[in-house]
Amino acid sequence: MDIILGIILYAEMFLLGFCTWRARTASKKAGRIVYYYCGLSFICSIFFAIYTYVPQLAIKDFSKGITFICFDWLLILLMLYTEYYTGLFKGIRAIKYITYVYAMIDSVSLFANTWTHHIFEYQYVDNAERAMRIVHNYYLFDLHFIVNYLFMIMVILSYLIMILRSSKFYRFRYEVVFIVIFVGFILDLSSMYSHFLYNISMLAFGCMSILIYYFTLEYVPNMLIENTMSLVIKDMNNGIVCFDNSGKCIYTNELIQKLYDTDGNVEILEQKYHKWLHTTDQVKDAMQFRFSVKKEEAEKTYEVTYKRIYDDKQNWICDCFIFNDRTEEIASLEYERYRASHDSMTGLLNKEQFYQDVYELIHQNPDKKYCLVCSNIKDFKFVNELFGMEKGDTVLLRQAELMREYTPKGTLLARMQNDRFAMCLPRKDLREDVVHKAIFKLQEETQNSAFRMHIFVGVYDITNIEEPISIMCDKANLASTTIENDYHSDIAFYSKNLFDRSIEERRIIGEFEGALNRKEFVMFLQPQVNAKGELYGAEALVRWQHAQRGLLSPAMFIDVLEKAGLIYKLDRYIWESAAQKLKEWKDKGAEQYHISVNISTKDFYFVDIYETFTGLIEKYDICPDRLNLEITETALMSDFDKNMEILKQLREYGFKIEIDDFGSGYSSLNMLKDISADVLKIDMGFLRASENEAKGMDILESIIILAGKLGMDVITEGVEMKKQFTMLSNMGCGIFQGYYFSKPIPTNEFEDKYHIFNV
Repeated sequence: MDIILGIILYAEMFLLGFCTWRARTASKKAGRIVYYYCGLSFICSIFFAIYTYVPQLAIKDFSKGITFICFDWLLILLMLYTEYYTGLFKGIRAIKYITYVYAMIDSVSLFANTWTHHIFEYQYVDNAERAMRIVHNYYLFDLHFIVNYLFMIMVILSYLIMILRSSKFYRFRYEVVFIVIFVGFILDLSSMYSHFLYNISMLAFGCMSILIYYFTLEYVPNMLIENTMSLVIKDMNNGIVCFDNSGKCIYTNELIQKLYDTDGNVEILEQKYHKWLHTTDQVKDAMQFRFSVKKEEAEKTYEVTYKRIYDDKQNWICDCFIFNDRTEEIASLEYERYRASHDSMTGLLNKEQFYQDVYELIHQNPDKKYCLVCSNIKDFKFVNELFGMEKGDTVLLRQAELMREYTPKGTLLARMQNDRFAMCLPRKDLREDVVHKAIFKLQEETQNSAFRMHIFVGVYDITNIEEPISIMCDKANLASTTIENDYHSDIAFYSKNLFDRSIEERRIIGEFEGALNRKEFVMFLQPQVNAKGELYGAEALVRWQHAQRGLLSPAMFIDVLEKAGLIYKLDRYIWESAAQKLKEWKDKGAEQYHISVNISTKDFYFVDIYETFTGLIEKYDICPDRLNLEITETALMSDFDKNMEILKQLREYGFKIEIDDFGSGYSSLNMLKDISADVLKIDMGFLRASENEAKGMDILESIIILAGKLGMDVITEGVEMKKQFTMLSNMGCGIFQGYYFSKPIPTNEFEDKYHIFNV
């Protein structure tokens, strides 16, 4: 029996030493506690061996006392281990302090027992030197074990509580430790109160220490990790499949099984293994590739991450493929890319993408002739104002549809901005008749009695593929502006003359501010006379007395300043010049004549019309009815309600309002009922269209009569021939303006010709 006990004891000592050595590197708190626990158990086993095999009574008393001391501190470590493992004692410091105090007092008492024998002592049994028994007729001995067993019971109950509380997944970790501690407790208890001569309590505690090490640091963590990873891999959104070094499938999760409909037959995956492995020309230890799988009439795109696994000796263990479903991500990226490159309303390319695609197209086909076509809708803002934004959007969508319908496949189509569109196609595929047809169709679908849409198109033949695409578009747009006011044309081609004109426009814009400051702009007056040729008033017009180029007509700069948004500065200059001249006439006794000045569309945006004109009246102390205000129907329509309110206020102040170019607008007769004006000016374009037509003459005469009934005077401008003058006089028109009477002339000539100061 001694030999068997010795073998077991020394084997246990060896295992405790091994466990202590293995646990020394543990980083977690539980690992450190296990390290101390196993180390103390190892020390305890040494003293237990001394106690068991050394016959001297004094040594037995000492070694047994040390063993009991070790048991006290093992109990404390077990309590700390339980606190960490279950979390039940956290925050209950009183239990810890009581345990520490008890252990220290008991340790001192047990150490002193070697000499005092106040707790226990040993004696031989039946004169056998190895057969000993402990004599403990002392209450301190019983107290020692009662306290220790109470703490053991408390620890055991802690694990029992955690077993009842925990989920099935974590229950095993508590069940294992509970069984180990409970069995150790029973063995120790039975050893203490049995009549067996050999005390096996140390064997029980040593075995418990070894099992705690194993289940805490080896088996349970690995099992939990394995179970956790198994559940995670099973339910994760990524697919995983692993093959051994012979190409046999050793693992696959449910997603891969569903994706390839394996139904338990992994050979399907093994057949694809080599295809996946050789996706690239060279097999690497790690790589990524992407492929698509059609599943239930839906295509899914997967990004596959491949990794070859080696052990610590660099032996090839297996190959793993992780499938990441990128379908939604790719769809989202494609959608964002589409949004970044296409117009959200029409689905056509946007400006930036159009530039890029045109560049690539013409460089990929350098020997092929291409042209760039840009279109614009004249005064498109009126569509929104007259019919609403929804109608405006419908027009833009319809234009995009017609562009797709009437252009050959492969044509690059774009909405550049607002109502501006562009396309690039082979020059041989551009047919003017098709362009006319598409424009006519769009006009026909949107035309009504109040508005006729004018679409003008510019074409640029690409001759130099290295030229910036934006410049090409500018040239096409430049061509389109040449027919902006020509309602009989809808397509124009870029030429060198247009480029020269563009340079000229930039020159005018660059010189404008300086010329205005130097007062190079001069007011000319064109007389307005009655049927007898008597002076009625004048219209203020402008000429540019250029320092180097001489006198420039308004045709050379007015439209340029209009497009550049600078016309309001010139208008204000002429308004002030007219007010100054009226002041001069007033001071010299010629107050009966008026001067009419023009208000441009842009003036309403950049100038406070009411404040400006009333300010001029007050500044120069002139009568407001001497400074007549001419405004076109187009200018009124830019913001009809607001502009009409301004005109109403000006009339109330005393100004006379003249509607210029009446008959050339969108709804001339319809507007008469809403316009608060004093004079209608009929432009020559209407007269020329009506001159030789009886119906046209009837309409013209009706307008003159209607104006009279509305209390409005009529001025016909652009009268160049006597027969026009005679015809208009017979119709009842009383005021005339045009070259038949006088061209615009400088103010001093005007004053001399009409004897302004001699009246």
